[in-house]
Amino acid sequence: MLSLILSALLASPVAQGLVVPQLVELQKIGTQDDIFPYLAGDAPYFSYPNDYGIPREAPESCEMTQVQLIARHGERYPSKSRGRKLFKTWYKLSNYTKTFNGSLSFLNDDYEFFIQDLDNLEQETTLENSVNPLNPYTGEMDAKLHARDFLQQYGNLLENNTNLTVFATSSRRVHDTAKYFIDALGSDYNATLQVIDEEPSAGANTISAGYSCPAWNESAFSNITDAYSDKYLENIAKRLNKQNPGLNLTSSDSFMLFSWCAYEISARGYSDICDVFTQDELIRYSYYDDLSNYYSDGPGYPLIKDVGSNLFNATVKLLKQSEELDQKAWLSFTHDTDILNYLTTVGLFDDGNPLNATYVPFRDHVFHKSWQVPMGARVYTQKFQCSNESYVRYVVNDAVIPIESCSSGPGFSCPEDDFYDYAASRLQGLNFAAACDVTSVSNVTSLTYYWDYNTTNYNATLLDQ
Repeated sequence: MLSLILSALLASPVAQGLVVPQLVELQKIGTQDDIFPYLAGDAPYFSYPNDYGIPREAPESCEMTQVQLIARHGERYPSKSRGRKLFKTWYKLSNYTKTFNGSLSFLNDDYEFFIQDLDNLEQETTLENSVNPLNPYTGEMDAKLHARDFLQQYGNLLENNTNLTVFATSSRRVHDTAKYFIDALGSDYNATLQVIDEEPSAGANTISAGYSCPAWNESAFSNITDAYSDKYLENIAKRLNKQNPGLNLTSSDSFMLFSWCAYEISARGYSDICDVFTQDELIRYSYYDDLSNYYSDGPGYPLIKDVGSNLFNATVKLLKQSEELDQKAWLSFTHDTDILNYLTTVGLFDDGNPLNATYVPFRDHVFHKSWQVPMGARVYTQKFQCSNESYVRYVVNDAVIPIESCSSGPGFSCPEDDFYDYAASRLQGLNFAAACDVTSVSNVTSLTYYWDYNTTNYNATLLDQ
């Protein structure tokens, strides 16, 4: 697959006239995908690792009747705040006057920092703004490949539709991902994009409910996450400082090196800084990310179920109306946090065992944030009919993830009526507007864009966030 992508990139107009990277650089591309699951959702897209082997296609003698997609934006450059921290670490390294030793020795070879234009911060990586013109891991390429995969899997649901409406938040990178996806669908589907506001004033009529939740306190359980040992970060700094006397890296610098590794892969196609880490350190960093997100954006923070209920309620309503709605494919693009909130309410990765900060729970560890929402993450809700019965199931990053308590249908799906009972139990007692104090920032308390987009033009101003 990677060789096909590189061949296509070599033939692309963007690559023409540019300096082709040296062979040694090309040989590095595609050799680091084994560490993607450990890079806190900042690395390029990868399929969910714990694949049960259940085919994504509709079971034999069954037919897809509706599909819903909630997808994350594609690979990108760091945020402005993360960029400032990365530059601080980079300046410390770039001002080192001695010869680098050990895993940092690559910096002796005319290394160029991967953030070469500050205007790229927050933005999607593209064929045009990549450091390496043959980088196959751009958000642009990811979205286009995703669109082709979507057509292969679900194209039949578009055959009788003269129009296809796609929804995206007003974040520029989310918008761009949706546009690349639409472009790759081709001209046969007359797809249009509705840009849904993610400002707090949007209230409940948003794909990004967290922005409309002033009651949300991401530090509510910091007492748990603060207890997690950062000795692994100290060890990284000590090792690099010993190899390079006078460098004076800190634990904070060590932490930023993980982000450097992940984001550089998306901008360059590979990253030599990734070789700094041992496998133990990657595991400890990955678990810290799981732990912190579990208690700020996931099952460990009770409010998150209310936040995610805003979108989950809407998706259940779309399923119930599948026969009366002309559109059979509902495609929405948003951020990783919004997908985590949604999945928390659905309950696919909540086994009721709270994560703790005292050790890595290798056996009892269901919530892997980076597995759920890598760059370009995609969560599909499938509804299919077998004979006269309908069934529902979820596909997360190419893997069918059955509902633990409801998987008796074909392909480990949930019978439709049983699914609605399951959804009702998950939504019982949840109230997004009340729990989040939405009315303090907006008078909009209902999500309506899936139903009124024909009469309301959603064209929110794009934001660099």
